[in-house]
Amino acid sequence: MTRFDHPTPTVKTTQGAVAVEGSVAERLESAIRDSKAPATIRAYRAAWRKWVEWSAAHGARAMPARPDAVALFLAERAEEGKSVASLRLAVATIAAAHDAVGHANPCADRVVKTAMKGLVRQAAQAGASQKQAAALTVEAVEAIRHALGDCETPIKARDMAIVSLLACTGLRRSEAAALEWSQIEAEADGSGRLCVTRSKTDQEGEGAVVAVIQSAMRDLERWAELQGRDRQGPVFGLSGRQVSRRVAAVAKAAGLGEGFSGHSGRVGMAITMLRNQAPSATIMRQGRWNSERMISRYGRNETAGEALRYL
Repeated sequence: MTRFDHPTPTVKTTQGAVAVEGSVAERLESAIRDSKAPATIRAYRAAWRKWVEWSAAHGARAMPARPDAVALFLAERAEEGKSVASLRLAVATIAAAHDAVGHANPCADRVVKTAMKGLVRQAAQAGASQKQAAALTVEAVEAIRHALGDCETPIKARDMAIVSLLACTGLRRSEAAALEWSQIEAEADGSGRLCVTRSKTDQEGEGAVVAVIQSAMRDLERWAELQGRDRQGPVFGLSGRQVSRRVAAVAKAAGLGEGFSGHSGRVGMAITMLRNQAPSATIMRQGRWNSERMISRYGRNETAGEALRYL
């Protein structure tokens, strides 16, 4: 981040000099850079820029911000058609900025909380629910495997390895992009263990170990053989966005339609484990979730089907 894309140390408004001084911006820059993943940093940068620009245009302080100004900002963003996810990102960004420099968090104020609650409810009434990625279930993975055939070319072998690995480990696309061969170990039974050294929910870098099924290990083995290189460095050599595009492309080629992305593996993993009646704690450990909320969300169609037994 370069001073949150602001060319001058101080933002001027119609009411005088306010907002963020250069030293504050530097401290905030450093704090966010050290505590967030690269994709999150980019999102925070854009969200912070929008808030500072809005503050300057409305004669408001960007920092320390008034809760009523933040609430008005969120309402205007919603009026512009921004999603609930975008509004929540704005709240998280403003809160993180204030926390980084020791100011009271304006987003913790009842005014902002009430405004967000109302905006979320309005979005729900308008049918603007967050769209879930299509799931890489066992059936979807097998359809892709059938479409790719024998995977005798490096590109096909790589794509199959990406799909099967994401579907059983629930790796995020950023985690798959950062994955290195040293993080994968084979077990005697043909399965594997994968060490996720850092993730979205593990910013301290404590790491987590997840299981890799036998078929995914075989796919990785084929990909490694066709690479013709020592198993060192990145496994796939793609960016997170490229990983997502490859998943979408092979799913479409397999006739599975739209909606597949780099997040499809997490959804598919949760659904597969729910279908196999895995305990919630086991699913949470494999997906590195801190609560059951996402499991419930991903598996809502599966759990709804349980009612058919009694109807």
